[in-house]
This record gives sequence, structure tokens and C-alpha cells, in this order.
Amino acid sequence: MKTDVRLSTKFVTAQNAHQVGVLVTLAGETPARRAPLNIALVLDRSGSMSGPPLAAAQEAAIRFARFLGADDRLTVVTFDDHVRTIFGPAAGGDEAAAQAIAAVHPGGSTNLSGGWLKGRAHVEKGLVEGVNRVVLLTDGMANAGIVEPSKLVDLARGAAAGRVTTTCIGFGSEFNEDLLREMAAAGGGNYWYVERDDQMSGIFGEEIEGLVALAAQNLEVEIALAHPAVAGLTLLQSYPLTRTPSGDFRITLGDLYATSPRSLGLFFHVNDVGALGATKIAEVRVSADVIQQDGIAHETFVLPVIANLDGADHVEPVVERTFVRFEAAKAREEAIRRADEGDLDGAAQSLGCAEAMLKPYQAEPGVQEEIDDLAAEAVRLQERHYDASDRKYHSARAMAAHQGKDAYLKKMRRPRPDPRP
Repeated sequence: MKTDVRLSTKFVTAQNAHQVGVLVTLAGETPARRAPLNIALVLDRSGSMSGPPLAAAQEAAIRFARFLGADDRLTVVTFDDHVRTIFGPAAGGDEAAAQAIAAVHPGGSTNLSGGWLKGRAHVEKGLVEGVNRVVLLTDGMANAGIVEPSKLVDLARGAAAGRVTTTCIGFGSEFNEDLLREMAAAGGGNYWYVERDDQMSGIFGEEIEGLVALAAQNLEVEIALAHPAVAGLTLLQSYPLTRTPSGDFRITLGDLYATSPRSLGLFFHVNDVGALGATKIAEVRVSADVIQQDGIAHETFVLPVIANLDGADHVEPVVERTFVRFEAAKAREEAIRRADEGDLDGAAQSLGCAEAMLKPYQAEPGVQEEIDDLAAEAVRLQERHYDASDRKYHSARAMAAHQGKDAYLKKMRRPRPDPRP
């Protein structure tokens, strides 16, 4: 695993203080061998999945099952008001899995907890020195079994502590995106939003590509403040942030893929330090279970944060433009909050602010597409269009921007009329 720390420092004249922006980038290396996979596919077959949604989910799940090989382990669980194991646990590469998935038909209500718990139990019984994961796909609210979101999130967190991670794929407009996103975050996996049937296969493919390129698991960053003048820090992204018993800050990042580096944006607020010059203001400790040719090794890296606090600005362009993208994602989250409160004009204004922030960087890869999307969605809000699908769309795009999932952003974008005559 490769680590990089870059600083961008600005002097706050009025307080004789400094604001130190820190960009931590963690890049995984492609392992010499793919880690074995122990996967439970948990598929919602409730009545709302009837028709094209279920057909699209079946097609994507069959592709997923056929990707696995003899060294992998697969279980397929379905749920409505009842929970059934329709395949496995068994070695991957068995065509019987595809046949079982193809035979799934729609049923009744949504016992999401029962399906997830059954998948978790199967995975726990066959833990491998690789990836042990429940992949949950649902289009509805949990309305049978355990339905309290906090309990479901705690269950996912507990499973992750026992080496079983959770990926959640939400389909359509009726599921609870806050629940699935938080389950995936607590469970150390991914959250994917699928708005349309034709996106299902490609977004399922994102999960497969991640499993193939998995470089490390259980990625965590701890930050210890190292100078009494450091008043605190601000995290620019929506990652789980807790405090350790010693008072340090702990940020949970989940999995690291060789194809997708993870970047972490922080601001340190440094009061008047008295003696100016190079000053160690913090220490960043990175830990992860790194995939290696002969298994998994727990590795720790210690990175000192040394800032030049000399009463002047020291601006790093890479840090500044990355932070702008994080701030634009936060503006999209602010738009959700305003729209939920009925302030659609305020929500459109938030998207406009994000668009303005990004314009100086529109030559960067992917930025122009984001600008165009923000502009189009602002118009929709001004025209009084905002529903459950819009909320999920903005939430997913903000999350993907925070996590650097550029390929996912391309797959999930909404079709727009061609502006050319």
C-alpha cells in the first residue's frame, strides 16, 4: 500500500493563526493473486420487485455467480416474508447457482433483516483468508423481522468486527437509502444506488471489479494532534468518525481497491504557535489488512504532519482542487437537506454554489460532467421537481464524489437531452 500526505497552508491574519489543509491519499497495489471470495448473495423477491426489476436483478446476479471460480464460496438467499437458501453454500463456478437464481419469482413483504442474517450466518460458517461478504439487494423498506434502522446498522457493524462485510445495493425509489448507506458504511462494504433497470448489470459489475482489485480491508486512519496550539480538525467527507479512548480521531474507510485510491481531506485549525517555522502538528496512523500472495498481513504506517507555520500562505493546487470537489459534494448534501424541508429554491441555490465552485477546474477529468449534472438538477428543482428518486440520486452522487468513485458516477448518471441542434 502506498501513502502520500500533501499540505496546503493558509495564514489567518486576524487571529495570527493558520489553517492547514491535509490531503492523505492511500493507493492499493494489485495483489499477485486474487483473494478467495466467500459471498452470500441476498436477493429481495418481494412483490414490488415483480417484472423488469426482478429480471434485471436476476441477470446481474447470474453474471456475478458465473464470475466466481472453484476456489470461491457462494450462497444465494432470497427473501420476502420468508427467507430461503436457494443455493449453497458451495464452491463457485457451479451452473446450478445460475439456474436457481433464474427460477426466483416475486412473493410478498420485505423481511430484509431475515435475509441479511441468513446470508451472514452462511458466510460466518465458512470464513476464508480473503473476502467474506454479504451482498444485499433490495427495492423496499424493511417491514418484517427487525425493522429499526439503528439495530440493523449495529448488526452490520458487529458482522464487520467478525470479518463479514456488507455491501448494499438499493434499487428503485422505495427503499430507505439512509439505512442501506449506513449499513454499508458500518459493515465495511459498498453502497450502490440503481435508479433504472438498464443500470443494474453495470453497477453490479462495479462490485465485481472491486472484489477482483481488492488490495486491503479494514482500512482505518487515526489522527493524533501533536501540538497544543492545534484547536481541532474538520473532516471534509462523510466517513464514520469516532474518538479513541486516548482522544485521538479514528476514521473508518472500509475496503481499498487497486483501481480506486482513497483520499481523505482534513483541515487542522492551528492557533498562534508563538515560534514560527516547521512544526509537527499531528500524526497520521494508517492500518489495514493487506492482501498478499501468501495471505493477509496487518500493516501499519505512521505519517507525521509537519506544516510550515511562518505567517504566509503555502498553497498546494492538488490539495485545493480535491477539496473543492469534496465541498461541492457537501453542497449537494445541503441541497438534499433543504429540499427535504420544502425549500426547493434553496436546494437549487446549493447546487448552483457547487457548480460555481467546480467551474475553475472544469478541464479536470469528470468535472465538466458533474457541472452539467448540477446545472440540470438545479433546473429540475426550480421547476418544482423533487421526489424519492431525486433524493437517492443526489445522495449517491455526493457519496461517490467523497469516495472518488468516478466510474460509478458515469454509470449512474441520468440521461439528458442532447443540447446540440
